[in-house]
Amino acid sequence: MTEMQLLALEASDATVVITGLVLVMGMLVVLCLIIMVEGKVFDRGEQLAHRTGAPRVAKATQEAAARAKAAPAPAAAPAAPAAPGVAPEVVAAIAAAVACTESGAVVRSIRRAPAPAGSTPRRGAWGQAGLNAATRPFLS
Repeated sequence: MTEMQLLALEASDATVVITGLVLVMGMLVVLCLIIMVEGKVFDRGEQLAHRTGAPRVAKATQEAAARAKAAPAPAAAPAAPAAPGVAPEVVAAIAAAVACTESGAVVRSIRRAPAPAGSTPRRGAWGQAGLNAATRPFLS
């Protein structure tokens, strides 16, 4: 076979190529139309939710603001004593997390947890968990 014979296209080859291109482009147009219709449906739903829910939200916001004005401000809790090497930002973050999750809870002290026996100091908790997960199949 010569090079000219390899590059020559028959009529059926052109038909397959054109049919494939038309199908792909047609499906892209259909997908674009579906996505556009979904967007319109979701926008309409959001508009209806805003129309019906806006007065309730505004009323609840006004009630919360009135309660906040009437309630006295809570006294600031003293900072929790931290072990040496614990940054004040860490103390603040821990105290804020405890205050958000547990009402009335007080952080009395913060210290570093001792490293478990047999752990390497160069690998963190997530690294150790990954190592355990990767080597578990070989240990059983």
